[in-house]
Amino acid sequence: MAKRLIALLLAALPALLLAQRAELLEPVNLKKWKIAPGNYSGITPLGDDRYAVVSDKDTADGFHIWHIEMERSTGVITAVTDEGFFANPTPQRDWRGLSVRDCEGIAYHPTGSVFISGEGDQEILEYTLRGLPTGRRLDVPTIFAKANIVGNAGFEALCYDTATHRFWTTTETTLPADGQHATVRTPSVINVLRLQSFGDDLKPAAQYAYRMDIGRTRKDGTAYAFGVSALCPWGDGRFVVVEREVNVAKRYLGSEAATKIYLADPRAARAVSDTTDVQHLAPGDYVPKQLLASFTTKIAPFRVDWANYEGICPGPELEGGRRTFILINDSQNRAGTRLARLKDYLRVVVVYP
Repeated sequence: MAKRLIALLLAALPALLLAQRAELLEPVNLKKWKIAPGNYSGITPLGDDRYAVVSDKDTADGFHIWHIEMERSTGVITAVTDEGFFANPTPQRDWRGLSVRDCEGIAYHPTGSVFISGEGDQEILEYTLRGLPTGRRLDVPTIFAKANIVGNAGFEALCYDTATHRFWTTTETTLPADGQHATVRTPSVINVLRLQSFGDDLKPAAQYAYRMDIGRTRKDGTAYAFGVSALCPWGDGRFVVVEREVNVAKRYLGSEAATKIYLADPRAARAVSDTTDVQHLAPGDYVPKQLLASFTTKIAPFRVDWANYEGICPGPELEGGRRTFILINDSQNRAGTRLARLKDYLRVVVVYP
């Protein structure tokens, strides 16, 4: 028995040696810099401390550009300036006057354009940096079509990796064709997602299976959602995955949002096809993941820091080779009452070398 335990510890040693140390900085309230309330759901770096940000309830499909200043010794954000909204001049709108695209994820491409994923149409379209649609789009496989997803749980996440010249996306939760997904009625179900990549030719490339954790928060409220809300590149073929679980209590008090940030490595997984049974793969065939950070926010007496983080992107490098990643949350346009409102936050994750 002792020999077996030693063998198991030795087998786990490489993973332990590769563990990353991460530090979560305190969230910063965008109201401090007079950034307008929003439903911010995605963020991508453009260079020179400028970032493109999408909101899923804007009047047109497009993006805001923010200049985000960060202290290079600590990672603390010191200023955020809104440089404007750049959008499709002839958008399709719903009865509320909002874009039907439901923009969720955004990725900058080094040729000088951005791609935006829409949960309303399950399309990933290209735009110029002035917000004009180019007419180009990623060639999304039929398995991810709007008719084939769980409603309102489509392309929440999108990123582009300059190291491998790959776009990455996934649906927020399990596709119906792949089985059940985690809900209030199925609390023990583990979501299994398909991570889909695309090349610079905009054609589908490799696809991999990804197993989420089992849910942990109560599922007795008025709303519950559990899925992958964001992806961003690590810079060497790996990428960061945000698993987000939210439970909105019936009278709001007691609501929780649990966020886990993982480093995932598709290079160590088995590629799958659209017809692969992703529910019954061998454990080693799924994309391996390593926890970088986790935290929970709540609506509680004397504590209203509840935040639904839906976007993440790489930030600048700090002194000493430390890396940063910037999270952004969806406050539902700072929903709440006179007594308590949700806030639009940016939150920095610092990862040590």
